[in-house]
Amino acid sequence: MLKYLSKLKQKIYPLVLFIGCFFITHSASGDWNFFRGSPDMRGIAKNNLKLPLKLNWDVKIGRSVFATPVISGEKIFVGNEEGRFVCMDLNTGKILWEHNTDDIIEGTACTVSDYVIFGSGDGFLYCMNQSDGKIKWKYETDGEILGGVNLFKSNKDNKLYVLAGSYDNYMHCVSLDDGKLKWKYETQNYVNGAPGIADGKIYFGGCDAQIYGIKTEDGKVHTTMDAENYIANSIVVVDSVAYVAHHGNRVAAFDLKTKKQIWEFGERDFPYFSSPAVTMDSVIAAGRDKRLYKINRKSGQGIWEFKTGGGIESSPVVSGSNVFVGSGDGSLYAVDIESGDEKWSFELGDNIRSSPAIVNGKLVIGCDDGKIYCFDDSTKG
Repeated sequence: MLKYLSKLKQKIYPLVLFIGCFFITHSASGDWNFFRGSPDMRGIAKNNLKLPLKLNWDVKIGRSVFATPVISGEKIFVGNEEGRFVCMDLNTGKILWEHNTDDIIEGTACTVSDYVIFGSGDGFLYCMNQSDGKIKWKYETDGEILGGVNLFKSNKDNKLYVLAGSYDNYMHCVSLDDGKLKWKYETQNYVNGAPGIADGKIYFGGCDAQIYGIKTEDGKVHTTMDAENYIANSIVVVDSVAYVAHHGNRVAAFDLKTKKQIWEFGERDFPYFSSPAVTMDSVIAAGRDKRLYKINRKSGQGIWEFKTGGGIESSPVVSGSNVFVGSGDGSLYAVDIESGDEKWSFELGDNIRSSPAIVNGKLVIGCDDGKIYCFDDSTKG
């Protein structure tokens, strides 16, 4: 995000992109395979964590961790500011293997089968074996890859394809089998946010002030609209409505059929870098104004706000009746989703820009202190 922010000073317009795709579910019910837990980027955990949480372990992997850990089986995968990508044991935190790239790893990886795929500031997209870290293939773009990656399954050939946005202004679609390019779509500015998948399309945000819908099989545009502010995170689309937290200091809902804004919400003039979580009836958003908000999904009316001691770039995750989010004040919070009251907190001691990954009674998160933290819920011994 630090590199991203410095570059965005040059051009401050948004982009949201939509692409047609076929949905992929979790490879296993207990996994956290993607940035927001699932390809649609809704930020809802399947596992209902029971409070209070207790720290199981914390392990330093080097410099600051901005990326969100992904979890496949008993393994954690995450990269850090110095370009170190590690595989860790979920239960002990032991580092099982590592790979060093030539630049920052800021975006979140994704996992499928025995593979883990991630992008780096060195411009490469990497696909590795989960078991030993051996590189299956590398795909090079002409710019940094600072956002998360996603997957879709083709309706035509039944094969899996990887999606990654780059600072070369393209969204890239490559084959999981061999890393060869299927298509790439050119935008007018950097592509940073992890793409989300819903309604048979892929949605992602960036910096050229447009919303795009792109067809999966050929990468051609399906629809466009102007969002007017650049988007540094992931967007969520439900029932043809895009929910966006953008740099124009607002959370907004856009009707993709009519190409009109439905509502916008904003209490203070601070930008949003955190991705929203979207439930059946609400949008949960967190901003640099130090606050976590619950917003009525239909009307855009604010329901409650929860104030922390620092700006929030961590993306909230809903688990049962609670919302979990990290803050710039160095604390991890659990907030009641109905009342907005604090139910639990834990001080990590440094800015938290990573987001929670929740599986099987565990919460895993990174921190600017360079550590990965693993918490167990109250159902554990």
